[in-house]
Formats: sequence, C-alpha cells, structure tokens
Amino acid sequence: MLKLTIDGKEVTGRPDQTILDVAKENGITIPTLCYHPRLSLLKSCRICLVDVEGAEMPMASCATPVVEGMAVHTRTERVEKMRREALKLLLVNHPLDCPVCDAGGECHLQNRAYEFGINQVEFITEKVEHPPFEYGTPLIRQWPDRCVMCLRCIQACIDIPGSDVLEVAEHGYSSYVQAVRKENCISCGECLHVCPVGALTENLSPIKGRTWQLERTQTTCTFCACGCQLELNTLADRKVVKVTTKGEAGVNQGSLCVKGRFGFDFIHHPDRLQKPLVKKSGVFVETSWEEALDLVATKFQEIKEKYGAQYIGGISSSRATNEENFLFQKWMRACIGTNHIDTGARLSSGSSLYGMMASTGCGAMTHSMEDIAKADLILIVGEDVFDDHLIFSNKMREAIRENNAKIILVDPRKTQWEKWANVWLRPIPGTDIAWINGLIRLLIGKGVISREYIGSKTEGFEAFQFSLNPISPEFVEKMTGISPADLEAVANLYKSAKKKAIVFGSGVTQRANGTEIVKALCNLALLTGETEQGGGGVYPLLTQNNAQGALDMGCLSEFLPGYQRWDDEKARRRFVEVWDKGIPEKPGLTYTEIFDKVAEGDIKALYVFGEDPFISLPNIEKLKKGVKRIEFLVVQDLFMTHIGNYAHVILPGVSFAEKDGTFTNMERRIQRVRKAISPLGDSRPDWKILCDLSTKLGYPMEYQSPAEIMEEIASLVPFYAGVSYSDLEKGGMQWTSRNGWKRRFLPAEYKGAAEQPDDKYPLWIIPRGFHYHYGIGTTTKRAMGLAKVFPDSCIEIHPEDATKAGLRDGEKVKVISPRGEVETICRVSGAVPKGVAYFATTFFSAFINNLLISGQEESRQQPEYKLFIGKVEKR
Repeated sequence: MLKLTIDGKEVTGRPDQTILDVAKENGITIPTLCYHPRLSLLKSCRICLVDVEGAEMPMASCATPVVEGMAVHTRTERVEKMRREALKLLLVNHPLDCPVCDAGGECHLQNRAYEFGINQVEFITEKVEHPPFEYGTPLIRQWPDRCVMCLRCIQACIDIPGSDVLEVAEHGYSSYVQAVRKENCISCGECLHVCPVGALTENLSPIKGRTWQLERTQTTCTFCACGCQLELNTLADRKVVKVTTKGEAGVNQGSLCVKGRFGFDFIHHPDRLQKPLVKKSGVFVETSWEEALDLVATKFQEIKEKYGAQYIGGISSSRATNEENFLFQKWMRACIGTNHIDTGARLSSGSSLYGMMASTGCGAMTHSMEDIAKADLILIVGEDVFDDHLIFSNKMREAIRENNAKIILVDPRKTQWEKWANVWLRPIPGTDIAWINGLIRLLIGKGVISREYIGSKTEGFEAFQFSLNPISPEFVEKMTGISPADLEAVANLYKSAKKKAIVFGSGVTQRANGTEIVKALCNLALLTGETEQGGGGVYPLLTQNNAQGALDMGCLSEFLPGYQRWDDEKARRRFVEVWDKGIPEKPGLTYTEIFDKVAEGDIKALYVFGEDPFISLPNIEKLKKGVKRIEFLVVQDLFMTHIGNYAHVILPGVSFAEKDGTFTNMERRIQRVRKAISPLGDSRPDWKILCDLSTKLGYPMEYQSPAEIMEEIASLVPFYAGVSYSDLEKGGMQWTSRNGWKRRFLPAEYKGAAEQPDDKYPLWIIPRGFHYHYGIGTTTKRAMGLAKVFPDSCIEIHPEDATKAGLRDGEKVKVISPRGEVETICRVSGAVPKGVAYFATTFFSAFINNLLISGQEESRQQPEYKLFIGKVEKR
C-alpha cells in the first residue's frame, strides 16, 4: 500500500487508485460533476481539481493516480476559485428553472452551485437555442438547454450496454448531444440514470412529483430473473409515477432494462381486476370476498368428497413471491390433500433444473452473476443475452473490458453479441448436442481436461468418454453444418483460457430435449472444473422473475420445498410435524399431465394462480375442449386471462407494488419485495387470499405477515435456514450451491429434431422472446411505455426466402405449420440464415402455440417451444 496525505490526513491507497478513490474511501469530500464510478474517465467538468505539492497546476483528482509520499490539498484558495469559475461557465447557457425542472432537489449542478454560493449568472452571452429534436427513444425527453456537456450519457451508452447511440453534434459553445444512431437505442434509460442535471427526463408518466413529494420504496423488479433493485416513486400511497434506482444498489448497480425502468404502468391499467367475479348464467358478476371464497371452499369440498383429492389440481406462479408459492403448495398438499401441483417454471426452466441437478448436484447457477466478469472466455448458447437479460449482458461486457475475455457465440441468428464475438457458430437448428459432444471429444484429444479434478470430484468419465467415440469432426459437420476448422478455432480458444464460463438460456431450456442439452453443457464444464469456485461457472439464464423461488418452494409435483422428494420419509415426517397434517402418499401430476387429465375428465377442480396455460401450452383446441369439462375452475390473477374466461370464479390478486414478500433471482439471491402502495380497489395480497381460503376449508393458515411465512420456510428448507426479513434488509442473502456431492458425467445422445423441413414446409421457425416484452404478456402488453417502442411482434425471414415467397418487409403474413396458422408482420432481415425464420411472439394477439409440436420430452414433460417447421405466406 502507498502512503500519502490528503488535507493533512495520513491515508493509504493502492497504485491502481486515483486521488478521488482514496479520498472517498477515507470520507474526504471532493466535489465532482462528470465523474461516475462505472464509466470511463471523461475529465470534462474540472470540478474535482486538487492541488498536489510539487505540481505546477491543479490536477484532476478523478484521473490522477496516487503515488508514494504524495501530499494533496482539496480546499486551497486556488482550486476553490477554479471550481467556482468552472461552475459559472457551466451556467452561462443553463436556464435557472430549478423550481420547474424534474431534477430539482437532486441535481448535481444545483448542489454544486449552492455549495459555492452561486445564485446568479455572472457571464452574460448570447443564448444558444436548439430546435426540438427527437431523442433515441420516446420514453425519454431531452432538454438541450439544460445540458452541461458532461458527456456522461454518451459514455454510459458505450460502456455499459454497448449501444453507442449518442454523439456530440457541432463544435465549441454551440455543441450538443444528439442521438445519431436511433436504431441502436434499446430504451434502457442508462443515459437518464447517469445524467447529473435535468437534461434528460422520463417522458412516460403524465403525473409528476417533486423529490420531496414522492415516497421511494426499494423493491425487486418483477420482470426477468436478474433480480434488479429499483425504487418505486409513489404519490400519496396511491400511484406509482416513476421508477428510479438508488445509487449503485443491487446486482444491477443502478442499471435497468426498458421493462424495469418503463414497464411499471401496468400496475394502474384499467384492465386490473379489482373485485372478485363469480360466473352466473354464463356471465361474470362482481361479488364480495365472503361470497366468492365461500363458493370456492364449498365446491372444492364437494368435489373432494365426491371424487377424492386426486381429482383436484393446482398451478402456481413463477411470478409470485416465495411466500405465496410456499403457501400455495402447502394449501394443495396439507389442506386439499394432493401432490397435483406444478408451476410454469417447469416449462420455462425445468430443463436447467433437472439437467444441472443430475450433473452438478445443484439445479441452479453455480456462481454469482458478478463472477462472469472474472471469466476470460464466455460460451453463449441459445440465448440472446442483450435482449433478454440486459443486466447480465452488462456484466459480461465487463469481462471483455477487464480481462480481454474471448467470446464464443452459438446462435443461428445474428444478435448484438455477434459484434463482440471472436467466433460465431451458426449450427443447423436442433443440433446442439452434436457439436457440444464433438467439441468435448476434440478437447480431450488436445489434453484440455483437468484430470486431477475429474479423478477426485467426478464420476462416470470413462463411460462418458467411450460414448463420444462415434463423434468425429466430419459427423459434427454433417449434422450441424459447423466446419472442422470452426470447431478447431473454438477448441483453441478453450485451450488458451483459464476461466471458461458457459451461459445458456431459453434456446436450450425450452427445447423438448433441453435436459439432455444441459447435461451436455455440464459435461463440457466438468471437463475443466468450471463448476468449482475457482472456475468460470455455468450460468443458466432463467426467464421469469421468481422461477428459481417457485422451484425452491416445492411447486413441483415430485418435490416438497427445498427439493426434498415427496416420498422421502425423513422429509415427510418433518413437514407433517410442522404442518400438523399428513403429506399425500400418491405421486403428483406435472403441468402437462394435469392438462392431459383435464382433457380426459380426470381433473374435476382446478386452481390456476398467476398462470395462463392457454399461452403456455401447445394445442389450444385440445385445451379449450378439456377446460370445458372441468366442474369447477378458479383463477387468481391481476388481469382477466384467456383461461380466466372459462373460470367459475376469478379472485383479484395484487401486483408486486402492493405487497410484501421475497423473490429469489437466478443467482440464488433471496431479496425483498416491498409494498409501495395500497391494493387497488378490493383486490387482496395473494398470500392473504390463500390463507383465507384455507381457513374456510377447515385448515387454518393464520399468518399475520409474509415475514412470518418466511420464518416457516427457513425452518423447513435447509438452504433457506437463517433467512429472515431483518437480515434481508442488508441487501439479500444468497443460498449456497456447494453441497459436497460428486459431479457426474452423463452421456447425452444426439437425436435429430422431431420434424424436418420439406417442400411443403421449407423453413425452420424458431419462436423467441424480445427485449420489450416478457413472459405470457399479462403485464407487459398493458405497459403503455413498452407499446410505444415496440407495439407489434413479427417474423424475421431471410431476403432470399422472402423473395421466393413473394414477401415484402412490413406486410401482413400468415405463418403456417402442420398444426395451424397465425398472422403477423413480416420483417426481411439478414440477421437470420437462409431457411430459418425467427418469430418474436411474446406480445401477440394470436396463439403461437397453435403452431407448436404437441409432444414433449418424456422424462420431464417439457414441450418443444423453440423449434418447428413451417412456411410464411402473404395474408
């Protein structure tokens, strides 16, 4: 450590630290304006100047590294005068409109001017007037006259998401920031977040509020599984008016994607259900909670007595809190008496859970999200990280900046990560296991394996190695289209890297054989010990905000909370003791099996909580016919869903803004969800609905708060032991993935896709999500801000395929598969390979699942969501 003095105080610092860094560590304040800890140095404001003994001129503390024996003075008369003059120059063209500016009260320039006693513009010159012009996104308004040209916005756009939208236009005094590459803008609001003044303001909510009028509640984002921390800004406990972030809090460090920052207005959408509904004579009518819950309790009890508990099923929600998911499965098992419970998390992420559980002993991300920044090689498979998990993408970019990490992208479609990739493989759809096995065999041949690790901490390597014998580079090329030279290039990058991270997403987990693909990727990781603490890590990117939590809480037919099997006698005794009720002795049905039984008439009552199987499952017509056979259907949700139209009772729950609880993100971090506003209308927190209903059915659940529910979870789930709301206030708690189990090499056999393109259906069609929408669309399709920037879905098709079919960009088309057809918009794009079309489906009025293959992977009941054959025709 280096020794130096700042304002006479002896301090120490590292050679890689600046004067500003060391001063901040030691509680010494140096004013700044353009400096931001996450950005490259800008040195544009000259506010952070300090005097250094021996230096002729003051030095920028943000850019000057500390040296041994340095003596720094931060408040000399000279630097104070220079700072004051710099501020006066910034105010020359800056309007003194603080009372009406959205940034009033938390503007850095306002704070600095107050600090230095500047209350008027001293330098008078001709004002520069800029005509109004469009910013990169309609969700942000630009005020050029308020801009101080600190350039934070430009640098943030480059450094963090890598979008590179903004530039300085013109020169000198008349220069300004302009969005010159609007097509690159993803509306993430990073520029808005780092702006130190009111030059960029949120342009979504018609209702504004000054800082002192707003209550800010820190909570966890309800969209993807990154688990970002954000602040809901509310007026008078009744309306969320905007979203901000608190400093650099959470895994997101102040960053958000467009959904997190601008997707909040679904909370107050007029479609929100605000009173219980009961269907009478085929029409829904509003009713009281007492009548609705009495009816549900009576009907469920009647069906249980008439047919037995095995004729009742329940679907829980991967968007609900841990506490709600825990209560739901407890209610189904202890009160109703059945293991027929499942969650949409099985469909979206079950392949990851089961594949990793079998291979690594833990069905979750092996490392923390921040560890990806330490990798020097990242393999990306089946995931558009930039579009689907922007915050994780930002962390991956840190690996490039800090470690010069090499990137291997495996995706038929050209994504944003292609421009940062060292090698881009475009395999034939459905052939992942073939090239993964081929790569592993090549690496073994090159000696790129950790024999000590394999021998001491794994099993099954010899049998696995033997299974690779038929997998030659020629076989890989024939099956996948990947040349031996490209596979060799990947192997050479692997050989030279020390920490190799594997990142995969829905393009793997939502395949019918997704579990086998995950096992193959785990084999690749085990080969060099990447699952260990010192390794690069395996990172499954889950699609739903609490998919991990729903699985942890036992919303699976075969697992009690904590992945304790329903037939494990020791676990059963523990739950019986705490719940004071027996655990059902018969195995439960999975999500797809429940609806198969619905179609057969063997499920008489069904409770659907926060899910819409009409969006989640293939074969809509079969579902519709089956649901009509259900004697009693209850739906609990924020909005009327497609399956809700067939329900007998609708119970209105609340959004994440109206309740307390916890979510567990994809890195296993348990984080608080905090109530910011009162429930809308007569809606109720979902945990309270479940408690009231259970009590009416004769099994009282008399919890007074979600905190009390978490206490029970901590007593029953081993890896949640010790979790409490008081401890979670410190920033969340992460459960460990280290369980001491031996890792297992498991042969993954390549099998071709269930169907192949032919003359009638010449295209591979790959459904995908996209940046502006999420999940089943219940919330995002009602977020007006998101609709502004991406109102329609589309199908992307290669120019040659478009020409052959006589299609033009922007026209309405029919997408046809052997099972049905839907309409959408055609986008002609060179980003997709010839013979492959990508269908952006999340925000869509038609049922894409009419086109999907109806079968599923046998062992885990996983439908094929990511691949089918079809054609695109003019409407």
